Amino acid sequence: MQFEDVNIPEDLNYTRKHLWVKIRDGLCTLGWTDYIQKSAGDVNYVELPPKGAAMEVDQDFGTIETSKWVDRLYSPIDGQVMAVNNEVIKNPELVNKAPFTQGWFVRVGIQSGTGSHGLMSPVEYLDYIKTCEEQ
Repeated sequence: MQFEDVNIPEDLNYTRKHLWVKIRDGLCTLGWTDYIQKSAGDVNYVELPPKGAAMEVDQDFGTIETSKWVDRLYSPIDGQVMAVNNEVIKNPELVNKAPFTQGWFVRVGIQSGTGSHGLMSPVEYLDYIKTCEEQ
């Protein structure tokens, strides 16, 4: 799915904080969406939690610095960090170059009973970014 020059893969879910969310086999992979990485400009720095760290819904889990601003990353789920993308820490430009493949942030083991509270489908995310553009 496309919106102007923004790619919105249809096999992912999305958050209002512009994270893409891929849930597979009890793991949730998180990364920045194409929309936000294009809006934010060049990513210069990414700080992520260590493997084993606890993550809670709506709590920050990292920092991202771009050519336009510095922002916190907020978790859409409860769980424990099972993998950290150290390549994106060493080469933050991967968030811009390959946001849906090499530019992911963390993989989180989902706690049982954790749902997809607040996650949007690709169509819902498309509608959401259209409202962001209008503001």
